[in-house]
Amino acid sequence: MGANTDKDTKSGKALGITGFDRWLIGLINNNLDKIAIVILVILSVIIRVKLIPETTLSPDYESYYLPWVEAYREYGFFGGLSKDIGDYYVPYNVMYAICSLFPCEPYIPIAVFSMIAEFVSAIYIKKILLIILDERGISGEKAKIQASFGAVLTLFLPFVIWNGALWKQCDAIYVVFLVIAIYHLLKDNYRLSFVFLSISFGFKLQAIFFVPLFLVLYFARKKYSILEFFWIPVMYLILGLPCVLARRGLKATYLAYLLQTQEVSTEGYGMVSYYPNFYNFGLDNFDDLLTLPAVLVAAAILGVLAVYILHHSEYLEKRENTLYFGIFMAWTCCMFLPGMHERYDYAVVLLMTALCIAVKRDKLWIAALMNVNSTLVYIMVLFRESTVPITVISAVQIVIYAVVAFDLAKRIGGQRA
Repeated sequence: MGANTDKDTKSGKALGITGFDRWLIGLINNNLDKIAIVILVILSVIIRVKLIPETTLSPDYESYYLPWVEAYREYGFFGGLSKDIGDYYVPYNVMYAICSLFPCEPYIPIAVFSMIAEFVSAIYIKKILLIILDERGISGEKAKIQASFGAVLTLFLPFVIWNGALWKQCDAIYVVFLVIAIYHLLKDNYRLSFVFLSISFGFKLQAIFFVPLFLVLYFARKKYSILEFFWIPVMYLILGLPCVLARRGLKATYLAYLLQTQEVSTEGYGMVSYYPNFYNFGLDNFDDLLTLPAVLVAAAILGVLAVYILHHSEYLEKRENTLYFGIFMAWTCCMFLPGMHERYDYAVVLLMTALCIAVKRDKLWIAALMNVNSTLVYIMVLFRESTVPITVISAVQIVIYAVVAFDLAKRIGGQRA
């Protein structure tokens, strides 16, 4: 009797396994990775939908974004563009004007714009990872799985979720154009790369952190003209046209970024605003003295990095190395320039995390600590909880930055493969 039962159990009959069950199990087993990715995407959407209605945690929504959208509702789309509403450049003003057209609370379209940008960024991050994996000799289904998981997991990074869904910030929007620019750069589509870099810069000044990479590649690869850099001012002028056509005025329109660079002294930010870098160690209140020296130090460090890499330009022949070096140069801007906010390394942490998850897994601990630090400072700003002193977070950040610096120096010098 016991033997027959065991036999039936093994055959599946005693468990009631039917042809449908076998088909379902086979379907799931054969598509497990794809199903997991779809589930992750759905979960990432649900998380955002849950958080979007919360507006009281944002330090900016009720003070800035809500009044801006209401002002556009009062003056109308073009009427609002003619006014001095907000302190962003024209593309973001157009976005807030569009948000004013929806018959709902402004936080909904604002957050949805960011969410769309986050998902498009994930798509292009997957494309970037596929390029790098193919360069490593990994292709086919394995490469697609690694790249897909590396991309989709970026949708769960706390700073990515909180930036758009809770804070109602829009860093994801300039970053998506930056990610697309880097994708085309790695594909050697230089004209398209400069166009998207210029659009990103038109949305937010921090896109300039990746311009040093483009300058280095100009000298290292010699594959595009210096004239391509003129796309940045040309696109800047083009993106400002909506306000110019609405008769806001040339000066009020095109000097927006100049006014932003003066925030260090005019809005009391000091040398740093919650970004974990060197200036948190007692230097924050000395911006009148240290701002110019800090800019010059940052320029000097970037210059040394450029000279060093150009003496070893063969390092940049690999796309993986190009991305790694570009991320580090942008990170250097965050570590040494004055007036850095906690949000300014959005693209740096995003790209480093994706690269480490899918490719540089020996450096995954670096990406993990970068995300922990980012999460802790977001908690300070959004949840008003200082569980870890900013000096401790800054010390950790400086250490991992130094580790990456030494790692790059060894790799570029040829001491490591």
